[in-house]
Amino acid sequence: MKVSLDYLNADDFRAGSRFYLSYAGSAPTPGNCAALATDISTLWGSHIANNVHSGWSLQEVDVIDIATLTGASGQWTGDIPGDYGDPALPSSIAVNVEFGIARRYRGGKPRMFLPPPGGLALQDPAHWSAAIVSGITGLVGGFFSGIEALSIGAVGTLDHVNLSYYAGFTNITNSSGRTRAVPKYRTAAQVDPVESYAVKAVIGSQRRRRIATTY
Repeated sequence: MKVSLDYLNADDFRAGSRFYLSYAGSAPTPGNCAALATDISTLWGSHIANNVHSGWSLQEVDVIDIATLTGASGQWTGDIPGDYGDPALPSSIAVNVEFGIARRYRGGKPRMFLPPPGGLALQDPAHWSAAIVSGITGLVGGFFSGIEALSIGAVGTLDHVNLSYYAGFTNITNSSGRTRAVPKYRTAAQVDPVESYAVKAVIGSQRRRRIATTY
């Protein structure tokens, strides 16, 4: 299942995070997806919101079963604001949370970006403080542990996973004679269980995060 978190900032910018869950039981119904979305929103409020600036709020959680082309979906909508109240940071700033997996490879690593806390969370103009890094790392771990402990109908055990859709490259020569490497789709997505979480001390800057809700 793909889970999408949609945020709204006080300056009216929207942003998004997403992650994937595997399930061991039956395919979820629309009601299952909606119930899971509601539970995830509650866990976001009890774990993540504490270190998100009060100018940001969680507005929607969308859960969709991507195991088939006709998988069910369900949503929660509402407004859960962050609790961090000191001076706001620019909308393009984010907290970079890297997901640890066992498989080793060259290239970008799985991650998600969260709305930032406030200015007092900075160690310097380029880094979060050690306390914030440690605190958010623990809260993210608790958030996903809470999700994996949920029991939703006959869906069965949930696990946080990463999906890899590409492996290797094909060199394509265009009409100008230039060659570029085009990523190759896997026959089936590679599923890797997420084993750990690491918040990066370097401040994340993810301008695309503003339009992640368009998918």
